[in-house]
Amino acid sequence: MKKPTIRDVAEKAKVTTSTVSRVLNQSALVKPRTRQNVLDAIESLGYIPSQTARIFKSGKSYILGLVISQSHISHIMFNAGFQAQFKALTEKAHKEGYNILLITSAEGDSESYFEVIKNQVADGFIIFSPSHNDGLTSLLEEAEIPYVFNMKYSDKPEDHYYVSSDDVEGGFIAGKYLLDLNHTDIRFLVGNVKGGYLPFNADRIKGFKKALDMYHVPFREEMIVKVQGQMNESYNGIHMLFQTERPTALMISNEITTVAALNYFTDNGYRVPRDVSVIGFGPSEFFRSLRPNLTNVSYDISWASAKLVDLLLQRIEGKPVTIEMPKKPELIIRDSTARNMAR
Repeated sequence: MKKPTIRDVAEKAKVTTSTVSRVLNQSALVKPRTRQNVLDAIESLGYIPSQTARIFKSGKSYILGLVISQSHISHIMFNAGFQAQFKALTEKAHKEGYNILLITSAEGDSESYFEVIKNQVADGFIIFSPSHNDGLTSLLEEAEIPYVFNMKYSDKPEDHYYVSSDDVEGGFIAGKYLLDLNHTDIRFLVGNVKGGYLPFNADRIKGFKKALDMYHVPFREEMIVKVQGQMNESYNGIHMLFQTERPTALMISNEITTVAALNYFTDNGYRVPRDVSVIGFGPSEFFRSLRPNLTNVSYDISWASAKLVDLLLQRIEGKPVTIEMPKKPELIIRDSTARNMAR
């Protein structure tokens, strides 16, 4: 006779396999009625969990799922910010006795993320780069699945399970510094996601506008340049920009686009910072390795990653959740910015 599986229990109780796992792990996040339905199904089927002795003893898998869509993974893996965050998340998780399991969904939409998440036996999930977050939060909450987002992807009040730096302040200090150097012909290159911006980029633009307003410099729509985040597309986008315009300074919100810009300038005889000043956003160590060493808005990725794991563990353990206030970034001044002598 075939031994009943966790999927058999889930079908009989009319819940997801993740919910069955949480009942077995004695999670406080499962509703009492749902828990009883699962326990009744387990007893009726004679299901015996085939888990390790550690899981039997602790009631946990000690796995945190890191969820990324297949459409984003190749781009993210070459992103210096993701590499730094993945390293910091892994170190923090190991310190807390957990392992990180990388999980990919077919697409970047809510349904694809939810489908892959609900069938994984992990204690909680860190979700990267959902291109459309609409509905994902409600799906996860209804299924009682502990989760956090790696950064701000939505302005909805209910989407507050993330840890971030102050992106408005980041855009402000970058813009103010260039204005202090007499630059007014500035372009801000930001990622184009289906014709719009992700919320963290919208916040950086808001900060940039705040700096312009402080210096009484009129904001013009052409100051914001949408570019694709991949290397070739970014290179081509910068080429198109410099065919028709000659801004004296660039703020670039993506590490890969920053590298593409430096490559383009080298290939076409532009001197940084004599011909154009450049400010990047992201991990300071990465920009220090570029030539020239790049001025950048630096975010404390180790701090954010540690707080993110803490937040997820609070949700897994059913403890009161502490929402961290955004941390102010720091402007690191190096060799890629100079005073505009034309004014």
